[in-house]
Amino acid sequence: MNDNTTLAQQMVAAVPAASRNVNLSTDPKRMAVIKVWDAMFRGARKYVESEGFIGIHNMPHIVGVTGACENTDTLFTIDWYDGKKMFLPQSNQLYIEMLTQAIGGGRVYGEIQSFRKETKADNRRLAQFSLFEIEHVGDLDELLGHLSCIVAGAARQVAQDCPKELELFGRDAADLSNLTFKRLSYAHAIELLKTEGFPDLLWGDDLGAAEENRLTELMGPMFVTHYPADIKFFNMRNNADDPRVVNSSDLLLPLAGESAGSAEREFDADKLRHKLETSSMLEGLIRQGMKLSDFDWYLDFHKENDVKLHSGAGVGMARVAQFILGQTDIRDCVPFLINHENVI
Repeated sequence: MNDNTTLAQQMVAAVPAASRNVNLSTDPKRMAVIKVWDAMFRGARKYVESEGFIGIHNMPHIVGVTGACENTDTLFTIDWYDGKKMFLPQSNQLYIEMLTQAIGGGRVYGEIQSFRKETKADNRRLAQFSLFEIEHVGDLDELLGHLSCIVAGAARQVAQDCPKELELFGRDAADLSNLTFKRLSYAHAIELLKTEGFPDLLWGDDLGAAEENRLTELMGPMFVTHYPADIKFFNMRNNADDPRVVNSSDLLLPLAGESAGSAEREFDADKLRHKLETSSMLEGLIRQGMKLSDFDWYLDFHKENDVKLHSGAGVGMARVAQFILGQTDIRDCVPFLINHENVI
């Protein structure tokens, strides 16, 4: 290569042709995506910092099985010392949960890369994406208030700083300046969807992309709350009035679908152990050679300490970006595309 070759051109030339994609170019849309992400994160951080959340940095990117979310089958396994099995994290939730009990104010947030061994490379799935996680001493209602302000703050910062970049994607900054979020219980969502093209949907079914898309077409950005316990993570707190459901919520955004999962955490040590022991997640882990004792440090913390009611959430920032940019394909909305078919 001669001296006039740009660094970007050198990067593209160095990558095998099969791995090349728009994310390695310097086209205007890619530059716009980078600027939008910068503004989006500044807006999210601005809110949590104004509310006294303490940032937790240098969180682990090599974890035990406690770094998993609901679907342990999508964990990336890595070789650790002496042949021990370790993983790339899906979430740092369990780690920052406990910090809410120790840090003054009981409010923490963190930013990690979440890794999912997705077998499909489509318009919804990534193998790596940014996760903005918060935990606080407080209930679900307060948590949803924080989540609303984080996403609205991210969108508002983009609208303020990146109107020209939004125009490249056909988006009007004014549409993102004052977002509001409706709420609907899971049970009511099922009944609504039955009248909107999903007559066979039953209580207890998980909502897929088609169902989420229809709900947001009807209601815009929204929270679906109080999902059945059997389809959610083991440590979500059961509702006092209806133990079949947990005090949880998924944030659904137009085009992007589920963009944040959130819930109150069970803090009673005995209930927490029982929920783990009877969970479908544990069955899956045992099939993979893991064991209940892998969670001892987490269970022991609740047994040995006076743990207060707390709740938290993980915001998938790639899907927030997809909503902000108004795109049907998440692959067009990330600075670097990492999925089953693409790595650099």
